[in-house]
Amino acid sequence: MKAYQLEEFGKPLQARELDDPTPSGTEVLVRVRSCGLCHSDLHLHEGSFGLGDDHRLAIDEAGIIRLPAILGHEAYGLIEDFGPDSGLTPDDRGRPVIVFSWVGCGECERCATGHDNMCADPHQTGIQLPGGYAEKIIVREPKFLVDAEGIDPAIAGLYACSGLTAYSALAKLGPIQRDWIAIVGLGGVGMMALAIAKGIGFEKVAVVDIDDAKLTLAREEYGADLAFNGRADGVGDTIKAETGGVAGVVDLVGSNDSSALGTALLRPDGVHVNVGLFGGELRFPLVPMAVMQLQFRGSFTGTLSELEELVGFVREGRIKPIPARAVPIEDVNDAMRQLRDGKVSGRVVLTHA
Repeated sequence: MKAYQLEEFGKPLQARELDDPTPSGTEVLVRVRSCGLCHSDLHLHEGSFGLGDDHRLAIDEAGIIRLPAILGHEAYGLIEDFGPDSGLTPDDRGRPVIVFSWVGCGECERCATGHDNMCADPHQTGIQLPGGYAEKIIVREPKFLVDAEGIDPAIAGLYACSGLTAYSALAKLGPIQRDWIAIVGLGGVGMMALAIAKGIGFEKVAVVDIDDAKLTLAREEYGADLAFNGRADGVGDTIKAETGGVAGVVDLVGSNDSSALGTALLRPDGVHVNVGLFGGELRFPLVPMAVMQLQFRGSFTGTLSELEELVGFVREGRIKPIPARAVPIEDVNDAMRQLRDGKVSGRVVLTHA
C-alpha cells in the first residue's frame, strides 16, 4: 500500500510503499477512501505545541509521537478484512465506516467508562498508530468503527475530529440552549461548531472571527444570530451590550487574545470551554471567578458515544455540511502549506485513488 510518512519534523511527508497490514484477533482492516487534513496535523508535523510565552512542548520528547509516523485522524473508508475474533462476517466487507481515532489503552477506568479520549496511555489513529494518510489502516476492534451509511462520503471523515470536537465542546456548556453562547474562531472546527449548535437547538449563537467573509458565511448560510469582527474597537463591550453577557463561550482559537475576549463576555455562572491549540494562556483574576461563579473547562476531541450521537444527527439531516474541498493525497504537502498560510476556507479532505 502507499502511505505518506512523516519522517522528519518540519519536512515534507514522504511517499512510501509499505506492506499491507494484516488484521488479527479482533482487529479490522479499513481501506481508507478519504481523510480530513486537520489543523492539529500541522502541530504534529512541526513537532511541537505552543504553551504560551514562547514555551513549547516537544511532542517526541513527551512521547506523543514517534517517527516515522503516518498522520491522519479523520478517516473514512470501507471494511476490507477482519480478524477471526472480530465478530464480523463476510457481509461486513465493503461497509462504509468512520474511524473513531481517540482510542485508549482499553484497560484503565477511563477506557472502561467510555472516555478513551482521556486515557493516559493513548493508542490514537494518526498519532501513536498509523492513520489515514495511508491507503489501509488497522482498527483494534469493530466498536471503534461508526456506521457511515447515509453519510456524505465527501465529508464523512470530518465528523471523527472536527465534528466530534465541536459537538463535545458544546455539550460541556450544559443545558443552556435558550441562552446566548459565543463561538470564537470560524475555522473548520468553528464553522462545524456553528452548524452543530444550530442543528441541535442552540437558539442564540454569536460568532467572532477576524475574517469578514467567514462572518458573512456564518450569518447568511449557517444561521449565526450575531457576527462580530474580533479586531473591531470595543468588540467585547459591543457583544455584551447586545447579549447581556453570554452563558457559554467555545474558544476554537486558544490564543491570548481569544481567551481574553471570551472570558470578558461571560455573564455570572457562565462557562468558558477552550478547544483551540494556538498556544495562548488563560489569565483571569480569581476574585471575580469566585464571585461570578464561573467555570473554565478544556475540551479535547470527544467520546465514542458522542461521535455516534453526532452521526445520528447528521443522518437525520439536522447538521448543515460545512464547505470542504477534495484534494488527492499526492498533494498533501501543498495542502498543508496552504492550511498553514491561512489559504484554506472550510476544510480540505485528502482522497485516496
